[in-house]
Parts: sequence; structure tokens; C-alpha cells
Amino acid sequence: MKEKIKKLAVSVLGYSIIAGIILIIIAAIAIISGSIMRIFGFEYKSVGSIILFFVVVMAVGFPLDILSSAFPRALVSSGWSTENQGIVFFVILDTLFSAVSMALADYFMDSVSVSDLAILIISFLFAVTSIKDFREEVRKDQGEENEN
Repeated sequence: MKEKIKKLAVSVLGYSIIAGIILIIIAAIAIISGSIMRIFGFEYKSVGSIILFFVVVMAVGFPLDILSSAFPRALVSSGWSTENQGIVFFVILDTLFSAVSMALADYFMDSVSVSDLAILIISFLFAVTSIKDFREEVRKDQGEENEN
């Protein structure tokens, strides 16, 4: 019985540490992004509201993020577009979907106010920073096709 409790305690501690690290990373990204957006009209009541804003944006945007990556990858792997065209399409979709996520979070949160320009700029920056990952996924997909 003591062994089971000890295992449970170790598991809870481990998951708590991982959750804490993830929260710290999200907080850092939120604060940096909020600082950039503040230049373009982002207003907030507290640092906690910035973090909550970006957590909501990530939760709402997760399914859209999958779509923004999968659809251009499918076009590239089917041969309907080149890798560069897929990247451009990915950036457009990712920017659009991130902007929609941020606009929805802004609409429902009273503690933040985001200008359209700030949403557009930070959404575009998020999309541009994801190009490398998208390119690697496309090349991985193409490598899998060549093996089959």
C-alpha cells in the first residue's frame, strides 16, 4: 500500500513540475508577445490577463492550427502545389486562423483590448516563426512517400 502511495506522489510531483515548466514558458511567450502588441495598441489590466489571453488563444487556436498546417501539406504531398507555394499558403492560413483566435479571445475578455493591427502583426509573426517546422513536416511527408 505504501508503495502505491509513493508511486502516486512521485507521479503527481512529476506532472506538477512539467505543468509548471509549461506554464512558465507560456507566460514568457505571452509577456513578450504582449509587449510587442502593446506597441500597436494592446491594452490589458494585469500580467495575468495577458497570460490568460494567450492561454485562451492557444486553446481556441489549436484545432485551427492543425488545419492551417494539414491543408497546405496535403496540397504539397498530392502534387497540387510546390513546397514554396505550400509555405505561402500555410503562412496565410496560419495568420488568418491565429487572428480569428485572438479576435475571439479579445471579444470575450473584458480585461484585454487588442487592436486589429496588433492582432495581424503578432499573428503574422507567429506564422513566420512556424515556417521551419512546416517545411520539416513537408519534407518528412515527401520522404515517407518516396519510401512507399
